[in-house]
Amino acid sequence: MRRVLALLVMSLAIVFFACEKEEGEDVGGQSSISESSHNTGKNCMSCHQFSAAGSVYNKALSSGFPGAVVKLTTQANGAGTVLGTFTVNKSGSFYSSNSINYGSGIYVSVTGTSGNVKHMSSAITKGACNSCHGSSTSKVWVE
Repeated sequence: MRRVLALLVMSLAIVFFACEKEEGEDVGGQSSISESSHNTGKNCMSCHQFSAAGSVYNKALSSGFPGAVVKLTTQANGAGTVLGTFTVNKSGSFYSSNSINYGSGIYVSVTGTSGNVKHMSSAITKGACNSCHGSSTSKVWVE
């Protein structure tokens, strides 16, 4: 009986911990603030299957910008329907596994803790932000 009970407890523990979200992953449409993230500035989607992921830096481009907010909308300059809102974690990264309909293109804005907002001028059709930013285009940054 003890073996059965021990096996049941271990099985429940494995299921419980296997179903927890990773630190920094979206919770209810937002990335949670987390101390642990890795490879800031690298293309998250080269290893992970997120719907959107990237990094946001300070103005000097020297470190991540925790607390910045990334918003995805159906129209330019933050207008239209909000499809996702993500808070950048302590490592400077955000990511989401929530389903996002990119359709023929959606728009991105990033808001710094000072309220400074930067809008991406062109629409995107995929959420692998660091696949371009930091390699073929400049890093995303706010104040």
